[in-house]
Amino acid sequence: MHGSMSWSMPWRWRAETGVPAAMGVVGHGEVARALHAKAVAATHADAAPPWQITAHQDLLVLTGKADTLPWVDGARYIAPRPEAPTLWLPTLARPDIALDLLAAAIARRHPQRPMLLWPQPAQLVPLHRALPADAAVLARITAHWAS
Repeated sequence: MHGSMSWSMPWRWRAETGVPAAMGVVGHGEVARALHAKAVAATHADAAPPWQITAHQDLLVLTGKADTLPWVDGARYIAPRPEAPTLWLPTLARPDIALDLLAAAIARRHPQRPMLLWPQPAQLVPLHRALPADAAVLARITAHWAS
């Protein structure tokens, strides 16, 4: 997949050789709904889950400590990289250009930080508005997805 996000900095996704520790999990489509269901089930336990959540119609992102993140088939882990701490990427893939330059180019057009650069479908997802994944927030996502 090509990744020129309307600036003249062409790049491609490549496999990540130094896989970082996961700091989040992402689901798209039905995988997003399955992750949402796992988060809802976890809120019925004794304490609120230790995650932050953001979602739109087709994507759900949960961030938190790797050992607490739920998993469903098809979900993918994400994390920032030391050379671009405000740019989150899939743990198994990265752009084939300098991440600090890519992060700076993205920040010029999208000042919100941190930002998730997601490969498929290609999109930028602002993470700065993530909220605690409590029952009220999960219910708002449920209602949004139902409309």
